[in-house]
Amino acid sequence: MLNETKLLNWDMSRGDGDAAAGLVRFLILAGRLKRLARTGWLHSGVPAAEVESVADHSFRTALLAWVAAGQEPGLDRERVLAMALVHDLAEALAGDPTPYDPDHLATLDPEARRAFLGRRQVRSTTRQAAKHAAEREAIETMLATLPERDAASIRALWEEVESGRTAEARFVKGADRLERYLQAREYGAADPSLPLGSFAADLEGDDLPDSLATLRDAIRGLDDGDIAGDGASSPV
Repeated sequence: MLNETKLLNWDMSRGDGDAAAGLVRFLILAGRLKRLARTGWLHSGVPAAEVESVADHSFRTALLAWVAAGQEPGLDRERVLAMALVHDLAEALAGDPTPYDPDHLATLDPEARRAFLGRRQVRSTTRQAAKHAAEREAIETMLATLPERDAASIRALWEEVESGRTAEARFVKGADRLERYLQAREYGAADPSLPLGSFAADLEGDDLPDSLATLRDAIRGLDDGDIAGDGASSPV
């Protein structure tokens, strides 16, 4: 389909050893996502042993986005999948910062902390700029090990989803939020005392595409018993 989604432009059958070694180094860096716990769940009190990794989240976001995009006429489904795969790639080096200041969270008493985590969190302009700068530096460091054509393909996908300038990028951002909400429902089913209201609030009034809105409503309609019966107490 689209050239931008072809991430390998070298031919191993020709013995392109330098390019292969560069890809391996890139994959080793990307592999850090498998060991990076999602910070928001830890702050919400999910036991550390049960907290998903960024790679866990990225996988299900990509699966959700790819399947749902098939119900949206006019969307480039392969481009959606490719952007979903790379949307959190930079966190392998930049980490998973929360929208709020964790130092502020540490000053709150238990009741205030619960109330704070139960409402929608919006990243400030300053924190957003710092996050983008750190992730830009991280993505360039990771891509430096790849041949330039491959690096350019991944960079273009990452920049597109970051900017949200296309229908496909906005779809991936919606799928990202929806996957977080599903994960929150799973953790909440395992422990209803957890302060997870912010993840539902993040979708309130959201102008989601029809396929994602339908999935959101289906998630809302599940009761905790149904979710817990599907293994909510286990890590994703």
